Amino acid sequence: MKKISLTVVLLFVVFCFGCGSGVKISGTVKFPDDTPVTQGNVVFESGTDSFFGKISADGKYVTGGTKEVQGIPKGTYKVWLSATETSENTVRSDGTVGAYSTTPTVARKYTSPSTTDLTFEVKSGGPKTFDFTVEKP
Repeated sequence: MKKISLTVVLLFVVFCFGCGSGVKISGTVKFPDDTPVTQGNVVFESGTDSFFGKISADGKYVTGGTKEVQGIPKGTYKVWLSATETSENTVRSDGTVGAYSTTPTVARKYTSPSTTDLTFEVKSGGPKTFDFTVEKP
């Protein structure tokens, strides 16, 4: 009976520590003229995992995982943005409708983990805020 109880206790402890192993990161994304980036997502990518936060109209974001309680584990992350504007369908002169088009709202270098120069290290007890400035397209 003691072996079963000890196993149950150890599994419970591992489960509880696993639930709180990450942190949520919040911050603001703006342009050099202090105007906010008003839409899109901030993505923290480690190469194996990605976490994102939706950018609100005032440029603020909060990251998380796929579950509300999930945070970002410790590690170093490339930070990039999926920030685009979508234009409306265009009507051609022959009456047919053209496709939507998207254009980046930030400089292209920030729109991919392979080209961004933004990084952030998640540490236990470390900063949980990451404000940054990006260039316009």
